[in-house]
Amino acid sequence: MSDEPAPLFSHSESIRIAAPPLRVWELVTAMERYGEWSSENTGGYWRKIDGVAGTGAVGDQFVGVNRRGEQEWKGLVEIVERDEGRSYAFVTGGVALNFVFWRYVLEAEGDHTLLTEQWALRNLSPIMIENGASEVAQRVANAKESIGATLAGLKRIAESAH
Repeated sequence: MSDEPAPLFSHSESIRIAAPPLRVWELVTAMERYGEWSSENTGGYWRKIDGVAGTGAVGDQFVGVNRRGEQEWKGLVEIVERDEGRSYAFVTGGVALNFVFWRYVLEAEGDHTLLTEQWALRNLSPIMIENGASEVAQRVANAKESIGATLAGLKRIAESAH
């Protein structure tokens, strides 16, 4: 990943969660559950490769179903990093298109967790190119709002599981 050029835009936020890292890790890596805490993702499914559904390993692909207002779309993501209990990352469009990089980093703080969500726009999608700067600005603003909502939702679910 260090060979990646600087992103076009990036943003990250952190939140302290009163739950052990293992509990937070279980949620962060449960892509099919993101609809429970995301402001945009409503769920999805692991793609099958050679008849076998992915499980969240590096190289596995997930199709997320997203909704924002009246718009609904599917987005392919590919897992690009999995450091057990510490970091989990994926890119939208898969490695081939490499549009947006998302990473969750977990740091143990006793029996609590500091969770950081990172977002980096690496390449413009066709709709961003077609619609120009206003589309890009909207996507950047949307990512910032979504990260805050996702972190708050993850905190709520993780802390209610005790």
